[in-house]
Amino acid sequence: MKVGIFGGTFNPVHIGHLINAQFIREEFNLDVVVFIPTKYPVHKELEDNVSAEHRYRMLKLAIAGVDYFKVSRLEIDSIKPSYTIYTVEEILHKNPDWELFFIIGYDAFNEINTWKEWKRLLMTIDFIIMKRPGDVLHKRFNRYMSRIHCAKNPVIDVSSSVIRDRVRNGKSIKYLLPGRVEQYIYKHGLYKK
Repeated sequence: MKVGIFGGTFNPVHIGHLINAQFIREEFNLDVVVFIPTKYPVHKELEDNVSAEHRYRMLKLAIAGVDYFKVSRLEIDSIKPSYTIYTVEEILHKNPDWELFFIIGYDAFNEINTWKEWKRLLMTIDFIIMKRPGDVLHKRFNRYMSRIHCAKNPVIDVSSSVIRDRVRNGKSIKYLLPGRVEQYIYKHGLYKK
């Protein structure tokens, strides 16, 4: 089975995440895309202190009714820090028959050399890199090109930080994320000042 792993804070999940996951699933003939929200990001601060449980529930609402999208609690329920190499190895250990692809944006991939055991990670799993506004792949990764696949996804300039800012400033977030996620944010008072 071909499985795409899409990790991140998803703080909150938005249409850019979902549309790109859909395009990548089709382009690379993935059977399923598994979203893995991190409990606490290792490389950056979690803005607005929104709990992993809230972010997990928003993802569940966002993909409800889509059989080929799943959400995993693997990192949320782990007591260890969310290092991608450990997550990938655990998934492969439990599912040795899976052909695994890690979905990531150009911006994050270009900093992968700051990740824990990044060379081992690049030798363990293939990467699908999503286009982002203005990003290009850094030359230092040329030797790993057999494990790197550049997606032809649309460039959607929507970000979680823009959504958080709009909520804080009392502006509409309609159409930037699924309606059920928008309702959840307002119901639970997330991202307010």
